[in-house]
Amino acid sequence: PHPHPHPPPNPDPDPSPSPGTRKVWVKTFGCSHNVSDGEYMAGLLRAYGYALAEHRDAADAWVLNSCTVKDPSQSAFLHLVDAARAAGKAVVVSGCVPQADRHLPGLEGVSVVGVKHIGRITEVVEEALSGNVVRLLGRGGDLPGLHLPKVRRSPLVEIIPLGTGCLGACTYCKTRQARGRLRSYPPAEILRRAVDVAREGVQEIWLSSEDTGAYGIDLGTSLAALLGDVLAALEAFPQVMLRVGMTNPPYILDQLDKVCAALRHPRAFRFLHVPVQSGSDSVLKGMNREYTAAEFRRVADALTQSVPGLTLATDIIAGFPGETDEQWEETMALCARYKFPVTNISQFYPRPGTPAARMKRVDTRIVKERSRALTRAFTAYAPYAALEGTREAVWVGTEKSKDGRRVGHTRSYVKVLLDPAAVAVGSIVEVDLIRAHRWHMDGAVVKELAPTPASTQRLLADNEAWLKKLEAADVAPSSSCSGSCSDEQKAACGCSEGGCDGEAASSACAEGKNMSECCGGIAPESACGEKGKYDASGSSGGCCMQQQQMTPPPPPPARTLAKAYAVEFLAFLGLQLLVPSLCMLLFARIRGCDDVGDVNRYMGYR
Repeated sequence: PHPHPHPPPNPDPDPSPSPGTRKVWVKTFGCSHNVSDGEYMAGLLRAYGYALAEHRDAADAWVLNSCTVKDPSQSAFLHLVDAARAAGKAVVVSGCVPQADRHLPGLEGVSVVGVKHIGRITEVVEEALSGNVVRLLGRGGDLPGLHLPKVRRSPLVEIIPLGTGCLGACTYCKTRQARGRLRSYPPAEILRRAVDVAREGVQEIWLSSEDTGAYGIDLGTSLAALLGDVLAALEAFPQVMLRVGMTNPPYILDQLDKVCAALRHPRAFRFLHVPVQSGSDSVLKGMNREYTAAEFRRVADALTQSVPGLTLATDIIAGFPGETDEQWEETMALCARYKFPVTNISQFYPRPGTPAARMKRVDTRIVKERSRALTRAFTAYAPYAALEGTREAVWVGTEKSKDGRRVGHTRSYVKVLLDPAAVAVGSIVEVDLIRAHRWHMDGAVVKELAPTPASTQRLLADNEAWLKKLEAADVAPSSSCSGSCSDEQKAACGCSEGGCDGEAASSACAEGKNMSECCGGIAPESACGEKGKYDASGSSGGCCMQQQQMTPPPPPPARTLAKAYAVEFLAFLGLQLLVPSLCMLLFARIRGCDDVGDVNRYMGYR
């Protein structure tokens, strides 16, 4: 790598930093794939000899792993970049934001690790600590290995990326610009990783991708074939459950029967995230989603009818450009039909460089009212009420609720809160489900079905020892915030009137969606604007609760906004004035207008 010409972020760098004496803080935004990338980078840094800092103020370098899906997450990321500069830290950024827009204002003078280069994070951090700026953004080369060292956010949850990129070209999304076209890992490599981590003692394996349904198309295989192989291998590990990540409708249609059969397997959670985004065919066409509302209903009906107790999650975008009241009512009707237990509600955010950003927007007040209307409908029903009085097996994880209860999950991935004295982490217990809440169930342990395996006990013991060492070495920062909300949490939550980064978070903590750990797991206005707090009775634990008030997201730095607006204005002038004039001039010349006067008369200027 060659040093970037911008000045180094650290005003007084150490010319020869020793990894054993330096600390690195790793912060990840976004989806489970991004979380896995952050875990790999943390693992590589620790294996190389760097100490991982629990608190950012104790770190010498910050690694900020970004998400470009929505404005709040990108704004929070840029806020942290500026905070790192102000604190004199070495800064390394990674993830989809710099990969999709390498010239983004606000990223001048910071080192960058592209999504294909996370395996070289130690080199880049070392250069950054030495005062150099390097940028690794090439799209070529092999995918990062699946067997690199890893520090998991949750020690019992392994996220396995199935590949990178997608086959779609949604008009509102920048993921394709960042991750590129679909490239899948070979099935044998995924299978080997799954078996290795199962032997290590994990409890859950998540298969993650930008679109799991498209897995293997580039290799001549399929998601259904992969699920069959992985589930067969996991039969030897009764404590391990498989969770299938988000899939868009188009690529699951032809394998519905086999995917449903896989979700019925005893080693699979009966949970699937299938974003619909809109119930209107016209809006879906504008989004370039490549399916119709009827095709989504075909997928949803097959899943809910063929997989007993399935939890079906979805996403909705409110106020896509050109969306009429009638088209929005189609979306409301679809949501009313299925009463999704998890609904991620987003107001439309124009992402620079996408086709949708150039479309005529719906009035902001209308967008907000549509989001509020769907939120009210979403919170009006109780998705787990039918579970009261039933008895279920529950897999007990490491998470704790705000009130100190232990969190487990049923086969349908419904969150259950249990007495911590009655359960062991990593065990499987039989539970009476006593009372349903909006985001979880209260449960009473009947008996233990399977104790914590010895491998899991060793994994937990190693993790606990490492956390104690980390805590002893770390220096807790002073916080300008009263209560339990740290600055980075405030930045990450993105709670505003638009709220919660636009995501519902009924299972945010377990899913690792750090951008939506607040607001009680529902869309913004009901949780933030109307209640002014997140669901304090639930288990989200959440963040950003300060004086019972949600903290709004930090605005982007003023100079960043100024540069962005200037670029957009110049682009507007170019598209609206210069390009049409050049086209008219060319056409006039073709029509035989040879001098300036003829051209002007042809173009209507005289």
